[in-house]
Amino acid sequence: MHQIEIEIIDRLDKVLHRSKPQMIFMDIDGVLTLSRGSYILDLEVVDLMRRIEGLGIPICLTSGNSYPTVLTLQRYLGLSPIFIAENGCIIQIEKRLIKLCKESLNGIVNSISEIFKLQPSDSNLYRLCDRAFRIPQELKADILKIRELEKSITTLFPEIHALYTGYVLHIYSRECGKGKAMEILAREMDIDLLNSIAIGDSVIDVDMLKSAGLAIVVGDADNEAKEAADIVLPYSASESTKIFLKTLIKYINKNCIKKS
Repeated sequence: MHQIEIEIIDRLDKVLHRSKPQMIFMDIDGVLTLSRGSYILDLEVVDLMRRIEGLGIPICLTSGNSYPTVLTLQRYLGLSPIFIAENGCIIQIEKRLIKLCKESLNGIVNSISEIFKLQPSDSNLYRLCDRAFRIPQELKADILKIRELEKSITTLFPEIHALYTGYVLHIYSRECGKGKAMEILAREMDIDLLNSIAIGDSVIDVDMLKSAGLAIVVGDADNEAKEAADIVLPYSASESTKIFLKTLIKYINKNCIKKS
């Protein structure tokens, strides 16, 4: 058994006490994809997710992607009909949609685009709450300048978050967040978040990671996400996710199946 598997099992024991997690909250980009910046899903991860669902553990996609994108992925990946989209602005439970944002950000989008010369993402056409901007290629390599840009935006518009995920820069109301959405979902579904697992990769996942009983990040996650994690996996993107999910399945099969 590899050292990382031993570490994962030790953490699972401390959180789950040889029981199943009540839910797994999983980011999409950089967690299910082959690499950060890629849109290609790792099909082996998808298979592992379906196996986990087959063990009676619901997986809640928890993403900054637009509502239609997350809805489509949830359906076509064969996952439970629950998810969090647009960085916690949207919650779907079965056929019930909970929308946490109250006001349109279109005016702020226009101002940011003009002041900071940022191009709005085409995905804004499909977003109900959150909005996104493309980051110029020459800026993507300088994370410190991106963090300065985020700070400048939120200084001008203190009512919003502005965070870059490695894909786009998101803006969304401070009334929203992945962690807040998890808390609402947990109340609605009678779930103990201390008995849940979160898997992420970016600064925008920090509140999600802090809300779960066990916080996991991939090896090439943002430093802010790593600081919030219980376990930092050793490989990039989906390669890390596969190690964790395979170990979780082994743990459940060994400790939980006879209790079902």
